[in-house]
Amino acid sequence: MTGAQAVVAALLRHGIASGFGIPSIHNIALYEALRQTPAFTHWVVRHEQAAAFAADGFYRRGGRIAAIFASTGPGNLFTLVPLLESLQSGTPVLLVGTNIASSLLGATGGALHETPEQLEIIRPLTRFARRVSSPDKIAETFAEAAQALRGPLPGPAFIELPHDFLLAPAGAGSPSSPSPAARALPDEIMPAARQIASSRKPVLLLGAGAGNARTDVQRLAEQLQAPVFTTTAGKGAIPADHPLSLGCISRLGAVQDVLGESDLLLSFGARLTEFDTGRFGLKFPPRHLQVVEDPRSAGDRLPSTLIAGEIASIARTLGEESAPGAAARVPWCDVAAIRAREAERLEGLAQDGYTALQLLRAGMRREDVLVNDQSILNYWASAFFPVFEPGTFLYPLGSGTLGYALPAAVGAACAIRQAGESRKVVCVAGDGGFQYTQHELATLAQYELPVKILLVNDDAYGIIAFLQRSMFGQTHEVALKNPDFCRMAEAYGIRAARVATLDALRQRLPDWLSAPGPALLEWRTQLKAPWEAGAIPRPTGIALKTS
Repeated sequence: MTGAQAVVAALLRHGIASGFGIPSIHNIALYEALRQTPAFTHWVVRHEQAAAFAADGFYRRGGRIAAIFASTGPGNLFTLVPLLESLQSGTPVLLVGTNIASSLLGATGGALHETPEQLEIIRPLTRFARRVSSPDKIAETFAEAAQALRGPLPGPAFIELPHDFLLAPAGAGSPSSPSPAARALPDEIMPAARQIASSRKPVLLLGAGAGNARTDVQRLAEQLQAPVFTTTAGKGAIPADHPLSLGCISRLGAVQDVLGESDLLLSFGARLTEFDTGRFGLKFPPRHLQVVEDPRSAGDRLPSTLIAGEIASIARTLGEESAPGAAARVPWCDVAAIRAREAERLEGLAQDGYTALQLLRAGMRREDVLVNDQSILNYWASAFFPVFEPGTFLYPLGSGTLGYALPAAVGAACAIRQAGESRKVVCVAGDGGFQYTQHELATLAQYELPVKILLVNDDAYGIIAFLQRSMFGQTHEVALKNPDFCRMAEAYGIRAARVATLDALRQRLPDWLSAPGPALLEWRTQLKAPWEAGAIPRPTGIALKTS
């Protein structure tokens, strides 16, 4: 067995049977091993950044880890932004990257793709980073990586392989990751249960980490008759039409009203971001019980009482321990009335961004997937797009990067195809962000992935223009000279159309959503940001310039 064959065998042994990447002079032996292994599915992309974003989308949609195959130096370094996204969002992905030959590692100068301290450059953006020290250590190293990937603090792992190891003889090895030990309930759980029992106006907040515990968390919310918010990453952890659901906290206004009246916030798997909290301006109740799988995931910027452990077990136990002897709770908050008032207010604003999302939601099934970039329409979606299932709303909250949506949609579509599902994947991006990774139209076309792209084109970095106008009264260097996006898509054999009004969008959406294969719909428009339109209060520090 060669080192390359040992790598592929180790991946399959640990349940990693899919990957994205680009063959290179340093990893071609690995691609030969992939060719010989039909049990492993690989998709070639057009840039290593896209490979890593695709692996992120693959996991967020399907819950299965994908490998990223990249080569020494530039190839590995192109994955840095996606690794940041996966690290901060707790998404496990595995970067399998090469380095220069082992015989050259002890000296410097002149080796192809040689990168000083490559491992140490990438290490801070991972939960596990290791150089394989010999071909016989491949199986052991992959076993250790798999354990980190599936641990209580998931995120990226990086395995670096001197490229000569891939052709060298390697021991087959058979180490497997140990099964995770049962986790004892934390000591804080009984005091927390007493706080919940004494609370008269509790509120729940669900993050992405609550998705797998949604049954137990939802049961607790119903027992407490407590209103439930989500973070942007947690959208879908409770169905948007559940009687207790009050939507995403990034809406701020109505959220602040409820939190201001509450006496206890109980959060599950939630990462509190600057984006969701209006630049950390959102005020929380005086007591915050923050339930997380690992205390390191919570950060220490906002005060809370941490309860670390298996979220489902903790939610179940909190329900059991806070209920005995208590009278049946009645709702303290009229969720239906709050939702009705907010819907009426938003309708009254008559904003095309909000209306477009209503049209899009009406054309999609509950199980369909929306993949977001960072643009004005995506900010509207964070706050107001209803989501009904976990893993159906993907958003680059870990890094706030542009260029996430298209390659992540590629990954989500691949996960759906692998699972034999029929979910639609809709990618929403602005013209600026789309051009970061528009080359992945080629990947859509090559594999006939039926991703539907809604490209909102205002010929500008629109959200930056809004911020400049708000803060300085002027804009600068935000206007864009764009290509003909429809002709570009058609050059790849992807059907494309353009609309310029909301009515035209309304008429075109059904055919676009139902079209076979990939399709691009360009919407030329000038949308107001939700803060500019008055849909969301302006965040701290973004007051309107008046002189």
